[in-house]
Amino acid sequence: MLAKLILNKRGISLLEVLISMLILAFGILGLAPMMVLSVDANSTSRDFAIAAELAKETLENYESDPASMAAPYSNTENDLRGNYSRTTYIIDHASDTLIPDSRYKLIVVISWIDHHGLSQSTQMSTLVKKAT
Repeated sequence: MLAKLILNKRGISLLEVLISMLILAFGILGLAPMMVLSVDANSTSRDFAIAAELAKETLENYESDPASMAAPYSNTENDLRGNYSRTTYIIDHASDTLIPDSRYKLIVVISWIDHHGLSQSTQMSTLVKKAT
């Protein structure tokens, strides 16, 4: 009798389809926080990429023309690409004895306010040979 009932079953009932769709919906709903996190991480990554590009631009400008460098030096530029600030410092052996006499230390600090309203910053530095 049981075999006869199984053989007579011709399809899936509406209730089974509804339950399957609910299970699928809850599974997809579980991925929603991951999507939000991914969008947030992309925004943060974009901010750090722009900051790195701004810092690299300054480092390359000074490295290509070391004759323009003098220590001590400090300069701040605001409102770069909207909400980024760039502060450039040049120091030498007189300010920091760990720096060799023949070099300048170039420090570039980029700061900004992220999309959460938090202050962020990153810093790059290098040693540049003094012009002779």
